[in-house]
Amino acid sequence: MTGRAVLPAAITLLFCATASAQSSMPSLLDAEPPQSNSNEIARFCTNIADAARERRYAIQKAELEKLQAEVEDRIALLEKKRAELQNWVEKRERFSEAANEGLVDVFAQMRPDAAAQRMEKLPGELTAALLSKLSPRAAGTILNEMSADRAAMVAVIMSAVADTGEMKKQ
Repeated sequence: MTGRAVLPAAITLLFCATASAQSSMPSLLDAEPPQSNSNEIARFCTNIADAARERRYAIQKAELEKLQAEVEDRIALLEKKRAELQNWVEKRERFSEAANEGLVDVFAQMRPDAAAQRMEKLPGELTAALLSKLSPRAAGTILNEMSADRAAMVAVIMSAVADTGEMKKQ
């Protein structure tokens, strides 16, 4: 054999010898675990029990704090909605009180064209409140005598108040 042919053969032989030597050596993974007695295990469990319990409590506390924050957010939202509803109730009560019976009687006795002329100068909410307390026939006649824009605005207010009144009954 020449020098060139001997070198690859020697490397191959060396590689095979190393691989077989490694396979015959015991591995750490193949070794049996060290013998331990039950006292050591019990002592280890006792030592980590408090830390494990504290960790569980910390996790539970964090979850409870998160839930508490969610509940507080929902309470704030409900309070906001309650305030809005209270505001609507107060507006409805003011609307209803705005047209007292004496004023309603005055407009009921007036000619429709004169009543319409006077109501054109009143705030829309008061006009709507007065008309809602009149008979439908009288209210319709007065609305007919008002300008189209004003009559439409008053009708919208009366409709909105009627809608909230229907919701309150249910």
